[in-house]
Amino acid sequence: MATKQTHLLTATQIDRKLAPLRAIAVSLRLSSAGGWIRALRQGLGLSAAALGNRMHLAQQSVNQLEKNERAGAITLASLRRAAEALDAELFYAIIPRKPLRETIAERAKEVARKRVAPVAHSMQLEAQGLADNELQERIDELALELERNPRELWR
Repeated sequence: MATKQTHLLTATQIDRKLAPLRAIAVSLRLSSAGGWIRALRQGLGLSAAALGNRMHLAQQSVNQLEKNERAGAITLASLRRAAEALDAELFYAIIPRKPLRETIAERAKEVARKRVAPVAHSMQLEAQGLADNELQERIDELALELERNPRELWR
C-alpha cells in the first residue's frame, strides 16, 4: 500500500518546489513575447550579426533562430547554444497550471462520479435510490480511494 501512495508524496514535494515558479510563470511568459534570445540580445546591445559571430552563425541564421523561438519551433540544443553565447543559463521547466495534488483530487472526483452514476441510476430505477448527500458521500469515498491508486485515474 505504501508504494502505491508514494505518488502523493512526490506530488506534494513537486507542488512545494513549483509554487514560487508558478507565481512568476505568467510574468515570464509575457516578458518573452518576442522571444528571450532577442530580448537578451537587445538588452546587451548586441546586433544579430554580433550574436552570430559569438555563435559561429550568419546573421540570417540568428534571425531564423529568433523566429523559430517565437514560433515555438526551436530546439533545446539551439537554446543552449544561444544562452552560452549570451553568457546566460538555460532553464527548462514544465510548470503545471495548478498544484498536482489538486489535479489528482479533481480527476479522482471525476472518475468517481462516472463510476457511481450508473449504479446510482440503477438503484433509483429499483426504488432503492440514494439521497443526494449519501450519493455525494459514496463519490467522496471512492475519490479518496482513487487518489491512493493512481493507475485507476488515467485509464
